[in-house]
Amino acid sequence: MTKENKREQILLALEQLLPGRRFHEITLEEVAREAQVGKGTIYLYFKDKDALFAEMTFWRLECLRQELEKLISQEEKNEDFDLPFDRILSLIEEFLQRHLSWFGARAELAAHVSRLSPEQCDHGMALRQELTATLARVLEKTLHCPEEQAVNHAHMLLWLVFGRAHARICGQPAIPDAAALREFFRRGAGLD
Repeated sequence: MTKENKREQILLALEQLLPGRRFHEITLEEVAREAQVGKGTIYLYFKDKDALFAEMTFWRLECLRQELEKLISQEEKNEDFDLPFDRILSLIEEFLQRHLSWFGARAELAAHVSRLSPEQCDHGMALRQELTATLARVLEKTLHCPEEQAVNHAHMLLWLVFGRAHARICGQPAIPDAAALREFFRRGAGLD
């Protein structure tokens, strides 16, 4: 097994253990057992438990960015914004649904940001910026708008979608529904 595959196996193991539990409740022994590796192997890839946790959240953020990247080549310039918007919304929401433990872990990581090294903070910030930039490129292509405006739209859209997903994770209904969210975004982005 390659080094990257082993690292991913450990990250997946942590993600499998997270549902219904807080990060601090999970031991490295449990992660090692779930990943089917020795505990020492975890330390070959991650400095400590906090680094493992941070890297799992960063890894999923990068996976989401890569999925959005695929939309750039798929989307064609289109006068009708509803279709590409619905694709973007569906992609992000399906990703968050598949990786609910990651999304919840993101919030827990934010509460423990003081535990992160400066390098980890910088890495997390860079990944968030890359995610926003990727979504901005998708929006720039579909909306025919300048880059700066597309970046603002990307920030707004991620805020709306992540907020909606957070409500769902907390057991609240997904309000607004997708159509209302689209209309709210269109008005806020000045697309009507």
